[in-house]
Amino acid sequence: MEVLQEDDTLETSRRVVEELAAQVRKMKEYLPKVISPEVVSGYVKGLDLEEECNSLKATMNDQRQRESLLSRKCDSLMTSAEHDKKECFQLKQEVASMNEMLAEQASFCSTVGSTTCNLLWKMSHCTGAVESILTGNMLVGFLQLASSSLEGFLETCDALVREESPEVDFIMAICGVLTNIFATPSGRDYLMTSGYGTTLTNQYISVLAKAVKSERLKNIVLMAIYNISINQAGLDMVASRPGLVPALNHMLTCSSTSGNHLQTLKLIQSLAAECSTSYAAREAMSQISGKLIGKFSKDSNMEVRAVVRDILTDLEQWQREP
Repeated sequence: MEVLQEDDTLETSRRVVEELAAQVRKMKEYLPKVISPEVVSGYVKGLDLEEECNSLKATMNDQRQRESLLSRKCDSLMTSAEHDKKECFQLKQEVASMNEMLAEQASFCSTVGSTTCNLLWKMSHCTGAVESILTGNMLVGFLQLASSSLEGFLETCDALVREESPEVDFIMAICGVLTNIFATPSGRDYLMTSGYGTTLTNQYISVLAKAVKSERLKNIVLMAIYNISINQAGLDMVASRPGLVPALNHMLTCSSTSGNHLQTLKLIQSLAAECSTSYAAREAMSQISGKLIGKFSKDSNMEVRAVVRDILTDLEQWQREP
């Protein structure tokens, strides 16, 4: 029997075609009677489900491809994160090492600065050395250094735990040099004309008012302010500072050393002695409690008692003046 190919043709009679057409009509007529509508509907649904299943398979394949792509990206990111983690750990070690080196350098610089300024402080006890400082060309630079150092100290002094440290020694030495400079008439005159008088005085008062743990530093600062007040212009400037009276009251009530009480009372004595000639001194003295001063009239320190007597005498004379 010869098999027909796709493009082959077959000749047949009209009668055969009619018979095939009749058979098709009969099948169309009897097929609904043989196959129920539910079967037909199920077949259609089956076709729909098959189509949906194929769609889901295609979607799952896409998801698998995306999952594979994301997995490769995740592995790459994890590798990069591990590398960054190691690099970060290495950087932290380097930063810690650098901080340690900076701390050592800062400590060394503080020690050098403290030692140098202490030597200058000892030299400044000599009047000739002070005159050399005043006539030299480095005094402005030193005053700038003193002002900036005090400013930095006031910003960080609350964090200092120890009363004695290279930082405190450095500031103390600078204040000591300035105190000796201000102890000379030419030093006081220079301060009043240099523009640093108000700035340094405000910083000194802040040292007294703040919770600075070093009583020695406060003692030196009190001596410096007292030396400034010996000059008439310096007295007016000191007396007009808003924080002066609270700082003096704080020193009299909170300081635990007799030396600081003495220096505070000497500064008050300097103000009281000029009440008749200085409006700023009168204003300052009017805010200082006489009872607080009188409390030290029975102090165990003879010098303290003598200063208190002088203060009360000056105040009585001023109050008797017309």
